Amino acid sequence: MISYLSGNIKNLSEKSLTILTSGGIGYKVFTQINTILSLVENNPIEMLVHTVVRDDALDLYGFLKKEELQIFEKLISVSGIGPRSALNILAVSSVSDLANAIENQNLSSLPTVPGVGKKGLEKIGIELKGKLNYLIQGSQNKKSEETDAILALISLGYNQKDISQAINAIKKQIELEKEKNKDKDKNNAKKGFTDLSVNQIIKAALQELK
Repeated sequence: MISYLSGNIKNLSEKSLTILTSGGIGYKVFTQINTILSLVENNPIEMLVHTVVRDDALDLYGFLKKEELQIFEKLISVSGIGPRSALNILAVSSVSDLANAIENQNLSSLPTVPGVGKKGLEKIGIELKGKLNYLIQGSQNKKSEETDAILALISLGYNQKDISQAINAIKKQIELEKEKNKDKDKNNAKKGFTDLSVNQIIKAALQELK
């Protein structure tokens, strides 16, 4: 089983890349769109790998972070959730937000996941509850959350210009509401954009993009 690869990035596509190792062997590795969009051809790369062996193929799924691999392996342990569906889930949610949603049985907070219906999400919640506490992070860098949300929206087919306009509209609306309500209840001030999670940014942006 292959669990790790290092080399140079070749042949980037929407769903996969080729890692050319120092031995001259190229390995095709599937990964989420967020990762693909962050990569540059010919740059060096190291990936943690999950190997899926089938009767007619041997597929490799790669991740830049240990937490992504860990939650991917938890997701595909759920009956009916295959590797491609697991990648789609990771494309629209950060590891921390996904773990939180599962632990709090709040999977309806996730954006629409291509290839995963309501019943599939319910199964994930039932089978993985109590198993992901170690993946829940207390706080994250907000710039990273905004970036993760933008990448997730790109993976859903929206262009970057429209996404940027939607994000700016959300920020403006939040600031207007904060200004309007600032004297009403100083002890319960409305949260700003920097208090939004990745999932909340995505859901608000989807409303603007309709």
